[in-house]
Amino acid sequence: MLTEKNAIAGYKAQVEQYGTPISSDEFRELRDYANRHGIKLSGFKDFVGDISAIKTVIDDICVISNDFPEILNERQGIWLELDYNLGTDFATTESGHIIHLNAVFYSNMEMLTREYSKCESDGRFVKGTDWRAIVRHEVGHVVANVYNIDPMDLAKELKETKRTAEILDILTDELSVYSTEYNDGREIISECFSGYYSNVGNTFADMYVKACIDRSKKAGDPNEIME
Repeated sequence: MLTEKNAIAGYKAQVEQYGTPISSDEFRELRDYANRHGIKLSGFKDFVGDISAIKTVIDDICVISNDFPEILNERQGIWLELDYNLGTDFATTESGHIIHLNAVFYSNMEMLTREYSKCESDGRFVKGTDWRAIVRHEVGHVVANVYNIDPMDLAKELKETKRTAEILDILTDELSVYSTEYNDGREIISECFSGYYSNVGNTFADMYVKACIDRSKKAGDPNEIME
């Protein structure tokens, strides 16, 4: 998820020079809120933003976990890590369950809202979504990992085609430009989660996530959903 490098670099310097970290009480409040919802935090002691934004992120993860409970299991669960080194990405996911939030953006909600809106307006992200779609997108990656879902294979099944090129061409228009960023389709599931859980009425996203939910319910073991 990319945006303006100069704006980010300028604001990062401002945060590091002028930002006032949240108080110890605010940190404990945020940490305890995350723990109650089965989510672990990393790097938030020096957060200079509004903890209500992070609570909203946590709430949005929990909504998705109602459909995919294994993403918050005790063995692994989801970690939220505040990261100053994401460059122009709003967020990334690594190791299948660690969601890195760009500290520069999440410390300035006005900036985050504005820059995401630009990408949405340009068709890069699912039409009608806002900044809350960022973590919904990232949780899509977690679901793909935990439930062993191949994003491209499922898209082909739903579109009744075996041709990767056809899927990429269709979804660039029907879903978003970013959904077809990679030929292996890794961003398809994430952009579908972005659209479905943002309730924007994207036909393909709704169909896709409902298929994921159906698979998760039918499988006794998430590792057996797709071989």
